[in-house]
Amino acid sequence: MNTVPASSASAALPVRRVVHRRQWGAWCFGAVVVLALAWLVTAAVGSKVIDVGVFASYVFSRNVLIGAGHSVMLGTIALLLAVAVGLVVAMMRVSGNPILVGFAASYVYLFRGTPMLIQLIFWFNAFPIMFPQLHLVVPFTGLVLLDLPMTQVITPYAAALAGLSLAEGAYMAEIIRGGFIAVDNGQRDAARSIGMTHGMIMRKVVIPQAARIIVPATGNQYIMLLKSTSLASAIGYLELLRISTDIYAANFRVVELLAVAGFWYLVMTAFATALQTSLEKRFPHR
Repeated sequence: MNTVPASSASAALPVRRVVHRRQWGAWCFGAVVVLALAWLVTAAVGSKVIDVGVFASYVFSRNVLIGAGHSVMLGTIALLLAVAVGLVVAMMRVSGNPILVGFAASYVYLFRGTPMLIQLIFWFNAFPIMFPQLHLVVPFTGLVLLDLPMTQVITPYAAALAGLSLAEGAYMAEIIRGGFIAVDNGQRDAARSIGMTHGMIMRKVVIPQAARIIVPATGNQYIMLLKSTSLASAIGYLELLRISTDIYAANFRVVELLAVAGFWYLVMTAFATALQTSLEKRFPHR
């Protein structure tokens, strides 16, 4: 029986060239996007909307850098407090106690349902009216530790920190609760079978795993919170936007100063994104 060598058989087959289907729709849409960007850049350059010299003179100025530092400090501390508040509220939501569940659900509904700006203005104006004097006394001694008018306690920074922390705490509560729910119930049952209490299960089984799950969402909230610090300008806190606003109120270079503020918000976002990526790699979900 005659057989054809494999090399001869393969040589006899015609060579077929792989032709990839062209995505004409995507190419057309990309061309439209490029043309739109070119049109915007041309309009900006032609109208001289930004004086590069003015932008460069303010982007690294001392006052702007102080404002950027205040924004980072306020946003970072507010996130840490929000995580603590959110953890407590989330544990109340999953506690099974109807009173705690109802309180936690009402808190989340109230603080997620009202604009953050309203909350900041409320804490700054209403709280000193509700509690005019801060009077702290050592119990059973009559020794006065602190006696101050509340207007000296609720500064723009304190009101901004309270407003941002409590508002963000409502969002973090739902994020953390979602992390709790994502942990398999079988692990809880296994922990109960070896005699672990509910508190031990939460500390040693649920929370460590939920912390890994919520890292991406928490990073997104940190980015949002850094930008939301600009709302504190409405109550006079000297963060980045307020300082930029004060400068352009004096020199009328509105666009240039807004571009400076936008630049530093982009820098903050890049920092938060890099931190989030690093944490996701260090503490992967699985």
